[in-house]
Amino acid sequence: MAIAVGDIHGCLSTLERLIGRLPLEEQLVFLGDYVDRGPDSAGVVEYLKALARRRPCVFLKGNHEDLMLHAVRDQAAIPSWLINGGEATLRSYGMERLQWSACAGRGAFLEPDMDFFAALRPYHEDRYAVYVHAGVDLGIAEMSRQDPMTMLWVRDKFYRNTGRWGGKTIVFGHTPTRYMGLQGKEVFRAARACGIDTGCVYGGYLTAFDPKSGALYQEKSDFTY
Repeated sequence: MAIAVGDIHGCLSTLERLIGRLPLEEQLVFLGDYVDRGPDSAGVVEYLKALARRRPCVFLKGNHEDLMLHAVRDQAAIPSWLINGGEATLRSYGMERLQWSACAGRGAFLEPDMDFFAALRPYHEDRYAVYVHAGVDLGIAEMSRQDPMTMLWVRDKFYRNTGRWGGKTIVFGHTPTRYMGLQGKEVFRAARACGIDTGCVYGGYLTAFDPKSGALYQEKSDFTY
């Protein structure tokens, strides 16, 4: 039904290679974190917009898109975005950090892509899985009742307790699997959960996962943050 793609973080060349290997007939569900830290966030967004014109795609919001959009709206949120890799995103859009921070129209650089960012979803669900950026509140069965901030930010409280979840398999990104004690290409697998952020922007792998067949597709990154 769908293939999930993990956190990209501006790694355009790795993304292009991975997409070239995926079955053309399947819908793609991107788990968010398209921007920040990597070398070409603007190029990743442009590529994904073009890809969606060629094949069915679903784009979820990641915490890094949320950080960026808050920094555009609220000057107090700027330091939090920049310390989390936002400066690399600005460079990819041809912006210099100090000049951007001081200007009144901070959102102008995003105008060509604002429709893309405005349409990002908090989660997606099909017959086989629930797809979300970070995870869920394991005590809430109905996805429409989940807190959007939990779906963007949760870590240990979710993935260390997935045995409490009674619903469909949850496919998530956000927490690099190396921080879960896994090595190299390893994805996180637990009761009804699969974590596929295999650290592309840190020199690891960009991973795609088909929850129906269990197939994994992985490409080694050519960038290290």
